[in-house]
Amino acid sequence: MITTAPETSPRTTPSGQPRRRRRRRWLVLGVPAGLLVVVLVLGGVWWFTGFSFLGARYGDDAVLFEDFDGAAGEKPNPDVWSIQTGGGGWGNNELQEYTEDAVALDGDGNLVITAAVPEDGSQPTSGRITSHGKWSFTFGRLSARIKLPEGQGLLPAFWLLGDNINRVGWPAAGEVDIVETPNSTSRSAHHLHGPTGLTNRWSLDEGYDMPVPLSDDFHVYTVEKHQGRIVMAIDDQIVMDVEEWDVPVPGRWVFDAPTHALFSLAVGGNWPGDPDASTPVVNEMVIDWMSFTPEDQLRDTPIGSFGEVTP
Repeated sequence: MITTAPETSPRTTPSGQPRRRRRRRWLVLGVPAGLLVVVLVLGGVWWFTGFSFLGARYGDDAVLFEDFDGAAGEKPNPDVWSIQTGGGGWGNNELQEYTEDAVALDGDGNLVITAAVPEDGSQPTSGRITSHGKWSFTFGRLSARIKLPEGQGLLPAFWLLGDNINRVGWPAAGEVDIVETPNSTSRSAHHLHGPTGLTNRWSLDEGYDMPVPLSDDFHVYTVEKHQGRIVMAIDDQIVMDVEEWDVPVPGRWVFDAPTHALFSLAVGGNWPGDPDASTPVVNEMVIDWMSFTPEDQLRDTPIGSFGEVTP
């Protein structure tokens, strides 16, 4: 008798057992799952750091002192400062055009930023300087001695931006407003701005009424950056003290990364509003000096040693 082997299905083995396709199944399921894990990890790193660690790290382990000495009309130290120019509103519908002529040493050890507000209503001019790409710091104390101008529609500011501003944009880079005085120097304003998600932002704000206008004299404005903490002060009196955990959820803390300094004198815009007939034609923001001390050299001289300002 002639017999033949039983037919087998492509899905079974000769013994009739189903073929195992575990390896192929693991490949089909494992590759997407692995990609998902990578995406989640990278997303988490971006959420908490903004990839700020990819930015250039500057040598902020040395003391810096900018005394703005030089002949009248000279520009500030080009190794530290760049003068920004142009108009276009600067993200706040501001009226001024920033020019190089508005920024100069006065010959008496000061840097002067001059805002001109023409009486005929033509475009104001003013100045703005930045240390971006030349000098920045991660942790330490930065101070400047400044005499601020007073006038409706004026917004003088001493502030910081994250060094990755050109790569990630605002507010993802973070902004620290050490001092601003919109319209009046009888009240100071201090802010932190950071990102929430891809495009939204969070803000933390403080403001203090001054016993005398800040425009009456020079004052020292300070920011101190530590891991997860930023402190600001006027004449060594604390006006704002923020820790990472103060950021409203789901905002991200992006300030443990290099930041650079800016001085600017804006005119008009959404904040503080436009100048009027009471605004002086010539307005000067006068900066006597700026100093930086690295965090590990602060020793036992904490900011705010002489108490806090009363709101």
